[in-house]
Amino acid sequence: MIRVGQVVGAYGLDGAVKVTPLTDFQDRFDPGACLLLDGSEHNVEWSRQSQPGIVVKLKGIDNRTMAELFRGRYLEIADEQMRSLEAGRFYHRQVVGLAVFSKSGERLGVVAEVLERPANDVWVSREGTIEHLIPATKDAVVEVDIARGRIVVADWLLNIEDARESN
Repeated sequence: MIRVGQVVGAYGLDGAVKVTPLTDFQDRFDPGACLLLDGSEHNVEWSRQSQPGIVVKLKGIDNRTMAELFRGRYLEIADEQMRSLEAGRFYHRQVVGLAVFSKSGERLGVVAEVLERPANDVWVSREGTIEHLIPATKDAVVEVDIARGRIVVADWLLNIEDARESN
């Protein structure tokens, strides 16, 4: 399954939910689109932009009490519906498990998880008990080679970590 949104709460009285989108493809929430919520299929009745996020009304969720039950849950699509992303963009599942190296060749572990932050995602690389937080930005990530199973990051990331450890 691919997560395309997270329900953050109920909206109004008729069962609509406030959603934080987790996709680059906003048409995932267009009327008629099919989304999975807790493993059950729901068609989108209507949706509209909100600040922040989007409000979505799903068929079968018809009151506020029912909508509240889904707070924190994810709207998903089947793997077969995965679309290609523009160059330089990656699905979380594509980077988790990739080996991470500095530009100078030092192994920094393997991406264990992706943290979603407002400014940018942060890739968490672990090697034993050592953890590196890598901002998923163009100046920090030099190369992502999914075919070879590796990520190369800028050496300046190590310099920042060294400075923190010496204080």
